[in-house]
Parts: sequence; structure tokens; C-alpha cells
Amino acid sequence: MVDDASRRTAGLIALDWGTTSFRGWLLDDAGTVVDRVRSADGTLQVSERADSSGERAAAFDAAFARLCGHWLQQRADLPVIAAGMVGSNHGWAEAGYLDVPADLADLADHLTRVPGTRVHIVPGLRVPGPDPDVMRGEEVQLVGALAETERPSTVVLPGTHSKWVDLAGARVTTFTTAMTGELYGLLLRDSILARLATEPAGPAGPAGDEVSAAFSRGLDVEAARGDERGLAALLFTARTFVMAGRLDGADVADYVSGLLVGDEVRHAVRGIPADVVAVCGSRPVASRYRIALERHGATVRLVDEDAAARGLWQVALDAALVPAPATRTTEELLP
Repeated sequence: MVDDASRRTAGLIALDWGTTSFRGWLLDDAGTVVDRVRSADGTLQVSERADSSGERAAAFDAAFARLCGHWLQQRADLPVIAAGMVGSNHGWAEAGYLDVPADLADLADHLTRVPGTRVHIVPGLRVPGPDPDVMRGEEVQLVGALAETERPSTVVLPGTHSKWVDLAGARVTTFTTAMTGELYGLLLRDSILARLATEPAGPAGPAGDEVSAAFSRGLDVEAARGDERGLAALLFTARTFVMAGRLDGADVADYVSGLLVGDEVRHAVRGIPADVVAVCGSRPVASRYRIALERHGATVRLVDEDAAARGLWQVALDAALVPAPATRTTEELLP
């Protein structure tokens, strides 16, 4: 619950509304998180029964009221800023993209307001040209991440679709997407490997800073034989190792995770400079990428999941959706 002090100072509702999940934060007038909501009400679930744009808008409005209405009861005029697939063609309102190279400070100048609401949606970023790519939601994580850590030239945003972002200061020069998280989910749900895996993958350490021996083994096998055999062939070893008694069913998920993350990281690091790499995501997943990156000589800085909330606050400040406290703009934070 939000205490009385938080109610008096509530300044912004910030939403990271993705394909399969919803995260919402109530921020005070200094940008501090005072309450949060998380649910599985992703954009696909919200819009699945909507046959028209009007029905889709009504569905999102109802979902938002259900998830965040208790905040609006305290202050009905709170501005709302959102990022993620909520701005896609199956979202609340289509928010478009900025083509890279793009300055993160420019996001505030291209917000899309949902008709009839106080909700503003941040545009995504797009790589044009022969190898097109897109992101939605990660752009605000970048703003939040760069505001709290030394300025890296590469930021990794692991997830269902991991993003490897090249930066020059606060300017996104390009980025690449890897479907590692989605492949992991498909393999552990729908493939023959799913029949062998008796436990889901998870961090070994209580704080998620360490990883299991099975994950490390996956990294080792991929590093030693990835070029020779290829990822598709190595994935089948998760089955044959179990059949040969060399891998326990409880370790299959972590071993597969090691193979997938190892393959993604080994290919990605070939194109990045050997300096600081920021990894922004949940601690268990970020720790896996940290360990894989450190094997290649990178210095890694972990950035927590609330980077999205910090980024949304900064974009809202730059767009004058909230009064500016004694703080700096994105351009000043990210020169």
C-alpha cells in the first residue's frame, strides 16, 4: 500500500507494458518509486479478443484501470507514461519508431498521446537498411541505465529478445536482437528436451549472483565445440548426455541455458570493444550474461530492473509531463 506521504507527493505513473507482462510504478515528485504492480497482463493477452481499434483501446483502458486504478483514486490527474509493446500495432496506440542513429534525449519530443486519456507512449527505436531491427521498451531502460552507471559503449538487455546496443555517449548508433530467451522457452516447453528437464532453470546463489554447475558446463561445451559442431548439434547433447548418464534431468534446463547464452555472447563480443559492458535486467538472468561476458574479458556492470522506471521518469521530465525538481535533463545526464 502507498502511505500518506507517498499519496501527497505522487507525481507519475510509469508503465513498462510488454508482450507477455505488465510492470507499473508509482513515482513521487522526485522520481522515487513508492509503489509497484506486476502482472501477466501482457499486450497480447489484453488485445486477443479485440476485433477493432476501438475494442482494443477499450480493453487496454479497462486493464489499466484494474491494475493502476487504486493510484488514480488518490490523485485522478496523475500523468501516465508508458513504453513497450503497448505502443505497437496490437497495443493501446501505435507510437512509431525513431531511426538510429538516434539520441535518447529525442524520445521526449516524439511521445504519442492515447486519445481521451492522460497516457503518453514512448516511441521505439528502429535500425533501417539491409539488416533492419526494432526495439520497444528497451529504449527507456537505456535512459535509466546510462543515468546510473559509468558510460559504457555497449549495453546488453537480456530477455525474451535480447538486445545488444552500441552507444556513443547517449546516442544509440545501432543494435542487434537475439531470440535467445524465446528459443529457450520453446525448447523447454515444446521440444524433446522438455521431456527430460525435471526442473526449470534458476540461479544457484540466494541473490542470483552465482550460477549452477550445469549452466557453466553449457558455457564450456559451447566455447569448446560451438564453431566445430554448431548450436543445433550441441543442443541435442542435452538429450544424449542424459541417456549416457552424464547429465541429470534436473540440470537439463540450466545446461541448455548455458549453451544458448554462450552462443549468443560468443558471437556478439566479436563486434564490441573490450571495455565496460552494462547488463540491464533481472539479477538471475543478468548474472548469467555477466559470467559469460567475463569469460571473454569484458568488465561488466549490472543494472537493476528498475532502470525502466528511472528512464520513464527522465523522459517524462524532458517532455514536461511532470514539474522539474532540482534535477538534470537527459541531455545533461547523458552528454
